Amino acid sequence: MGRRPARCYRQIKNKPYPKSRYCRGVPDPKIRIYDVGMKKKGVDEFPYCVHLVSWEKENASSEALEAARIVCNYYMTKNAGKDAFPLRVRVHPFLVL
Repeated sequence: MGRRPARCYRQIKNKPYPKSRYCRGVPDPKIRIYDVGMKKKGVDEFPYCVHLVSWEKENASSEALEAARIVCNYYMTKNAGKDAFPLRVRVHPFLVL
């Protein structure tokens, strides 16, 4: 059975339904890599910091987070070089959508 489109789950209607040991039939999230690029250098060596912020309260699926990470990594690798930037995804998909 395929997944429903994201528009079905975007709005927050009910209370959150987190993945826990009581909710067993939930698959693992699609996003696996949270740190990409140059991870060992300090923060002071990079002059800029970019944050992707949503101004609305909405649910973000793990597939959407993985797609955003892939696109950001591809764009930064193409424009800045392979190991010229650190990239960190700071949200985790705890909710069952």
